[in-house]
Amino acid sequence: MGDFFKQLLTQISDVWQKLSVQQQVIITALTILMFVGLLWLSVWNGAGSNEGAGGAERGFRRLYSNLPVEELASVTDALTTGGFRYRLSNNGTAIDVEEKSFHEARMALARVGLPANRGVGWELFDTKKFGDTDFEIQIKAKRALEGELVRTIRSISEIEDARVHLTLREESLFLQERKPAKAAVALRIRSGRTLNREQIDGIAYLVASSVDGLEINNISIVDQQGRVLSRPHDENDASLIGGRNLEMKQSVERSLEKKVLSLFEQVLGHGRVSVKITADLDFNRVESTLERFNPESRVARSEERNETSVTNAPDGDRTNERSITNYEIDRTIERIIHEVGTIRRLTAIVTVDGRYSRNEQGQRVYHPRTPEELMSFETMARNAVGFDIARGDRVDVINVQFDDETRSLFEQEREGLQKDEFWKRIVNYIALILIIVVAFVMLRSVAKTLGEAMNPPVPEVEIPNMNEIEEDVAEVPLHIREANETIQKIEMMAENDPHNMARIIKDWLNEPPIKKD
Repeated sequence: MGDFFKQLLTQISDVWQKLSVQQQVIITALTILMFVGLLWLSVWNGAGSNEGAGGAERGFRRLYSNLPVEELASVTDALTTGGFRYRLSNNGTAIDVEEKSFHEARMALARVGLPANRGVGWELFDTKKFGDTDFEIQIKAKRALEGELVRTIRSISEIEDARVHLTLREESLFLQERKPAKAAVALRIRSGRTLNREQIDGIAYLVASSVDGLEINNISIVDQQGRVLSRPHDENDASLIGGRNLEMKQSVERSLEKKVLSLFEQVLGHGRVSVKITADLDFNRVESTLERFNPESRVARSEERNETSVTNAPDGDRTNERSITNYEIDRTIERIIHEVGTIRRLTAIVTVDGRYSRNEQGQRVYHPRTPEELMSFETMARNAVGFDIARGDRVDVINVQFDDETRSLFEQEREGLQKDEFWKRIVNYIALILIIVVAFVMLRSVAKTLGEAMNPPVPEVEIPNMNEIEEDVAEVPLHIREANETIQKIEMMAENDPHNMARIIKDWLNEPPIKKD
């Protein structure tokens, strides 16, 4: 292999020396120009891709993100020991490895149990150690239960990480001395995500159902900013009651606003309507009993009849009858319970934008809505919110001109970015075409130059006139011509029938020599 490269370099050197100075300059310039163009194109495209990827280096892939410092130190030590190339990003909270060794790095870290903050579960009991005390077994069971709860809570898409702390119930012979189980859950919510009330209650019910003797009133949930998402319930806590009432009020208002907004956007278009609704809710739980009587309706409930007979009386025999009938009047009893959160009054205001047209100069001209349109819009809004005049509800529809300056600036900025991206793409295509053309011209010129250098032109040789030569040649004698013809015939026989010719020559060689007298 070394001799081959030596011969190749020697041939290249010989070809290069055969080139003229002008040819050497042209080849060198074209080669430099091609490499500079390719480098510029790669840097141009790489700058855009790096900006879109947050400046991440090509060839690297995100391994873990948002790791604590102590976990990050352990991971980097394990990667260094394993011989993996890595780099830190996101202000030192994320780690990237080479894309070709991404899966090998994850498996290598999993073998040593990193990252360790991912939690452990019931696998703690896969290997049993002799000599464990009851206290150690209880601690392992508590750790395993906390780890399993953490894994389950992490499966929720909005949650990035979680920590669970359990205080298990302490058994006692006396019920009064038993301490109830408690739980505290710390959540790290993903950026740009939020948890609604149903998800928070779902986490609380999940933890309560997983721990024996744990009631939902003894569960506290906080987020990464220390805000209380769910705390132990107390029916007499005024702050909790007020918070639940406010949340219910906002939920009703958002639901009605969404309903009205979706209805109007189908008619007017997106961004052409604004809806605000205020709901006055009744949070008093009232129970009432109503009793009504109908005097016109009588029903015989019971009848009593007594009959007495008298004989041998001075005034003669007689019989006495007495009848008593009891009637019941029709009575109706109603028990009415007014639940918490009934709507007492609604106030809604709907603002709609007008119409727009273009004048002869191409400018937008605003046209207000007609009274008939406003009346139809008001009817739509009333039907959407469930308008009730008996409650004193009020719905107003107002036509105003919306301020489109911000949206226009946004649209102009977006159009400018699209134009920049379009021209950038055009420049890339033009540069690529130019590089291809230059490379083609360069290769063609190099191939032509190398061909001329390796195959130098043959010098011109003057071909003599055959007619003159034939005139100058003297006439061949007769015996020479006959000998030449004999030789030609022998050559033809040797070419057409070589075996016969070989036999003849063999016979000639076997003939005895002729003695001369």
